[in-house]
Amino acid sequence: MNFFEIIEKRYSHKGRFLSTPVPREKLVQIASAGLSAPTGMNLQCVKLVILPDRQAVQPLCDIAPTEGTLTAPAAIVVFTDKTTQNWKMDFQIEDYSAATENMLLAATALGYVALWLDSPYFPADKQKALCDLLNAPANYQLRTVIPIGLPDGECLKREKMPFDERVWFGEFS
Repeated sequence: MNFFEIIEKRYSHKGRFLSTPVPREKLVQIASAGLSAPTGMNLQCVKLVILPDRQAVQPLCDIAPTEGTLTAPAAIVVFTDKTTQNWKMDFQIEDYSAATENMLLAATALGYVALWLDSPYFPADKQKALCDLLNAPANYQLRTVIPIGLPDGECLKREKMPFDERVWFGEFS
């Protein structure tokens, strides 16, 4: 599969996962892809916790159960270090977004499906509970959880709007 096929094939898997484990070396490849993403001023504020098996993912369900976390055989939790700034510039959002997209594409390239899952962790109590569960340093902010695995059943990919409804050349017309 070439790069553009991987981009086209990637989708947000909002269904159930098979119980098939994701090999540790594949999780390392996916996480490494995330850490290879560009970072503002090379500050590298993104930090990751790999949850390598169902037993490690299960406690997330007690905090914020989602279809993805209830069945995922593995997940990667993305944090940013809030103290990583330079000249009062903060690139946390850009950095974790680039890292997350790289990991989603890497998972697709390796034959897995994944999901960018953040909204269940927006409430402060959920954020704190997950940070406490994973023993995150106080200066780390939870950004997203990426459940990873093989799909259980048909994969539903949402349609994208046509190119010409979203792109203009030179100016909006």
